[in-house]
Amino acid sequence: MDHLLRATDVVGKSVLVRLDLDLSKEKGKFDLTRLEDGLATLRHLLDHSVRQITVIAHMGRSEGKKVSSLSLKPIEKIIRKKLSVPKTITLSVLENLRFDKREEAGSMPFARELAKGHDLFVNDAFASSHREHTSITFIPKVLPSVFGIQFEIELRGLDPAMNQPKRPFLVILGGTKLETKLPLIEKLTNKVDIICVGGKLAAELVARPNESRKLIIGKMTNDGFDIDKNSIEQFGRFIAMAQTIVWNGPVGKFENPHYRAGTRAIAKMLASRHAYSIVGGGDTEAALSLMKVEKGFSFISSCGGALLEYVANGTLPGIEAVKASK
Repeated sequence: MDHLLRATDVVGKSVLVRLDLDLSKEKGKFDLTRLEDGLATLRHLLDHSVRQITVIAHMGRSEGKKVSSLSLKPIEKIIRKKLSVPKTITLSVLENLRFDKREEAGSMPFARELAKGHDLFVNDAFASSHREHTSITFIPKVLPSVFGIQFEIELRGLDPAMNQPKRPFLVILGGTKLETKLPLIEKLTNKVDIICVGGKLAAELVARPNESRKLIIGKMTNDGFDIDKNSIEQFGRFIAMAQTIVWNGPVGKFENPHYRAGTRAIAKMLASRHAYSIVGGGDTEAALSLMKVEKGFSFISSCGGALLEYVANGTLPGIEAVKASK
């Protein structure tokens, strides 16, 4: 694996680091999981005597406007508390990238502004690397670029599903966003053996003609908030046979205890299997945490959309951008 931070000489360099700091908030407190994932890269840079670290990231959807509730200032304070920064190293966290419309539009002038004064770019935001945004695909055209430590962990964890996966290969999809997942479902049918769909996604797919025998659409309970008992059993039969499994998205409204049966059953079946199982997506992780089923999986990915795009397409724009950098 090339273009890795751990194989790069960074002593004395000024480094621009793209982290995934799109943190969710519950009862006024940030979920720090993604932030914790990015600390390994920052600690590596601090331990290897860089001159300067500039962190860039986005949070939420501000539509190019400055929104105080989406400021990264509170995140910067948390990062500083968790790190021991020597006086010889300058550490700064720039404001939310999406406060500038040029981030999502993709802009070489903006990329040059961000890159100015830096010697190296580190992409450690796998969860955003399916987007062709300035900080993902344009900065590598300006600076020599490498993958951060969490990014490397993601690539290694997903490798068994990407390179000669053991068959049968099963994908379980839930959640929402049919408009973004439908093109991926079509691509996945060419790569995997079975796709089981639950949740709101299943309800929306029922209305569309389905010609693929690989696509199994779960039937929902009468109230439409969970897959029914027969679908749980049907999904279970495919899980029992599969040797490689990717699960993205709860198959019911797991936040309500009454609609947790399908998601809990799938989680327990996957956790007890000896197949290579990958679980990804913020809602999926939240469901597992809520139901206290967090062990037994081969790999838990930090992302959802990027995970699906990576499996479906075999790469991501952010990966290709780093590989093509100087």
